Amino acid sequence: MKTQITNNQVPNNKQIPNSKNGHWALNIGNYLVIGIWSLVIAAMLSGCAKVVTPVFTAGKHITMEINYKANIDTTANKYYIIFNNNSAPLLPFMPVQFVEPGETPAQPEVDYYGQYYPTWKSYVVLDGNSFSFVKGPFTSEAVPTKEVIATWSGAESDQISITFDTARLGTLTERLNFDIVSVDKTSKLVKDNLSPLNSSPSTSYVFTITDTTATGSDEATPGIPESVDILNWRILVQ
Repeated sequence: MKTQITNNQVPNNKQIPNSKNGHWALNIGNYLVIGIWSLVIAAMLSGCAKVVTPVFTAGKHITMEINYKANIDTTANKYYIIFNNNSAPLLPFMPVQFVEPGETPAQPEVDYYGQYYPTWKSYVVLDGNSFSFVKGPFTSEAVPTKEVIATWSGAESDQISITFDTARLGTLTERLNFDIVSVDKTSKLVKDNLSPLNSSPSTSYVFTITDTTATGSDEATPGIPESVDILNWRILVQ
């Protein structure tokens, strides 16, 4: 026969004190609630203990070297390096013109600010005799500032080389995606980038961890000037 548990009674007839009659009341419901909450809190603490914030030491400087099939021609072309965190920067390929943020497009029906610029973290452009750094985010409400960070002295050279501080890129993730783009000044069309047939986003990236080097090459593109035809690239994070 089972012994019924009352407020003044526990199994085996052992009693515990209570404020009214010298014995504590045993409320099993309260014990169950306390036990359940104890398990929930323990599970939460256990889960929190497993969350690990990745830590890496980002380099302070980036150096990029880009080789072309023939000498650079900054009179006829502009040369871009476009960056983004963790995903490829998207480009307007022909027949859509390549227009920088803040410029007035000849094709107003193209939604540059909705489709392309949100995927640009920042970019470097070689135009004429200077390199300029342009920092995002890019919105239609503000014209971005171009800051000259170096002069171009590579006449009769088939290589572009530029070094800048990674601090210009703002908050860095461990992986930095980029694309290298050659644009004709007259037509404002992309002539070459780091993708087959210049028709898709680049898959190139570099880890921003200090003392990292990455290299790559680009397929020859038929029918374009050799001064815009990218051969290979090297990027060093220090």
